Amino acid sequence: MRFVVPILSLVALAVLFVWILSSGQLNKLSMADDLSWLTASVPHFLLGISVWQGVAIYLLMHHRKLIVPENEMVASPEMETSILKLSFLQDSVNTDWVLDALAGGVIVTNQLGNITYMNASAEKLTLWQKDKVLGEHVSKVLRLEDLQGNSLDVKAFETNLSHPNHPLQFGQVKLYPRVGEERFVELNTTCILENCKAIVFIFRDVTADRKIINRLYRQASRDALTDLMNRTSFEQYVEQLAHDTSALTRSHLLASMDLDNFKIINDTCGHLAGDELLKQVSQIFRRAVRRSDKVARIGGDEFAVFLEGCGLEKGRNIMETILVELRNFRFSWEGKVFTIGVSVGLLEFMPAANIQIKQLFSDADKACYTAKALGRNQVFIHAEEKREEMSNQRVHDWAKLLKDAIREDRFILFAQPIVPLHAERSQQLRQYEILLRLPFRQALLNPGSFLPVADRLDLMTSIDRWIIRKSLEMLVNCRGDQQSQPCQEIRLMINLSGQSVQDARLFGYVEEQINHFGINPSMICFEISESVAISNFVHAKRVMNALHSLGCHLVLDDFGSGFSSLSYLRELPLSYLKIDGNFVHNLVSSPVDAAMVKAVHDVGQVMNLLTIAELVEDSETLVRLREIGVDFAQGYYCGRPIPLVQLRERMQNERDVQAKAA
Repeated sequence: MRFVVPILSLVALAVLFVWILSSGQLNKLSMADDLSWLTASVPHFLLGISVWQGVAIYLLMHHRKLIVPENEMVASPEMETSILKLSFLQDSVNTDWVLDALAGGVIVTNQLGNITYMNASAEKLTLWQKDKVLGEHVSKVLRLEDLQGNSLDVKAFETNLSHPNHPLQFGQVKLYPRVGEERFVELNTTCILENCKAIVFIFRDVTADRKIINRLYRQASRDALTDLMNRTSFEQYVEQLAHDTSALTRSHLLASMDLDNFKIINDTCGHLAGDELLKQVSQIFRRAVRRSDKVARIGGDEFAVFLEGCGLEKGRNIMETILVELRNFRFSWEGKVFTIGVSVGLLEFMPAANIQIKQLFSDADKACYTAKALGRNQVFIHAEEKREEMSNQRVHDWAKLLKDAIREDRFILFAQPIVPLHAERSQQLRQYEILLRLPFRQALLNPGSFLPVADRLDLMTSIDRWIIRKSLEMLVNCRGDQQSQPCQEIRLMINLSGQSVQDARLFGYVEEQINHFGINPSMICFEISESVAISNFVHAKRVMNALHSLGCHLVLDDFGSGFSSLSYLRELPLSYLKIDGNFVHNLVSSPVDAAMVKAVHDVGQVMNLLTIAELVEDSETLVRLREIGVDFAQGYYCGRPIPLVQLRERMQNERDVQAKAA
């Protein structure tokens, strides 16, 4: 009815216009000079419109009078209750719709953590029905973990109670629904009402977003043909570490590689053959380098490798391994067989804030071109004139840092478990490898960051002695009575450096410490790497025989990395062989590595030596090792390293529990 007045006014104007046309007044208007008749007609016209509008207003008021009394009836209490319920239901529906559309999943709890509200999106994400979880504790429905696997549900609830005035943002976390696979959500929590009487959990599903982002990132950062890093992502990675000066004198290696004879294969067999060759060669590069190294396809038949925290000699050995692999490689295509080679330019550099990335790649490319000019299929090392000067800039700082760490006990020892793979192996003997860490600038440096420098500064013997003394101190508190508490017996495996192996006074120091702490020598096992034992065989044999006569156990570490050690095994008093982790890592995917692991284990069996596999990081590898018959396994899948102090406290607690039970 609100549109009646303007509508009737328009009708009146339309009637007037029709009358003018039908009566011929329009012609008169255009032809007449005297318009007085029009002036006289306007008041009558306006009066007519006013009458029409008055009638419309009357009809509008009359219509409202007919409706209002019906709405102004006095409602009964039952009717008021129904109206209120209908209004609340409508508000609730609108609120749920808004929360689902804007916030995603919403769960509200009281101060005890019991769920008081849950919207439809929360039901879909958690796969819990609201009517079955109201009153339950939020940890039952919201099973949350951060990206490192730490539980968040209880932590988020308690943190809100502790900081009621601060909304919390946890970013992307994992949500485990009642059934099915985990999802990724963005989690926000906050307190509402006075004195934090209610806590709201708001979580939005971002699983699809993560998949899209990861896929786009992979497409942008990987080479489509070989699935290696592409040039852009590789340069960004190198630039980041090249400017990271926190590692002091930790050097990196950059290798530029160009395939030899690739053009012949490409021209002879076509681009499909060339693409297949690049795929196969990229797999050889991946297997030859360490897990921490990065391999990239720069373009065409050009590749690059970044060896992080790697010394020049070690890097040269890795590149020489690639040369050997490619010399033995044969590429077959449509009945034709080709050989392939690679020219390698190697550049060592120190991180620096002002380092020029383009210059690094340019120098590595120059070294690669030189390798080609000298006859191809070889490694040429770029001679950096200032490399020694750059290396010495921080040697004084490193020397002070390491000497202070030894004198003031700043090093931290970690222990990584070595677990048996067969039931017949005694569970009463717990074995751990001792690992060294150095606190530096609010971080823990791995041995690869500082031990090469310590070796240059002739500090390895002092560091090894520090490790031996601290390890024996720990054993004093954990040995227990072997008859009443046999499960308390442990064996620590301690690495010896090349400097310590050549130290004629090492045996005397070990014997002195064992007598001082009253430790059973069989609780100690010294590890000597295969490369150290072979390069210093006379000294290694002397030290190992002396330690064996004392009652200590011995293990040859990284066995299989060399090819000349088999003839020496019978001359060394070993208890264990540790299989090189590079073979173990690719055990499942590489038949060659699997055969190598089996061969090492067979050698150990013939010589009555126990075998230990390193770098076990998944269940498939563990199952395969058990099938081969390997005795022990070590790696993140079997157990992550923990501080030695924490291990000592854990074992002391176990002793106390056993003492009370007895």
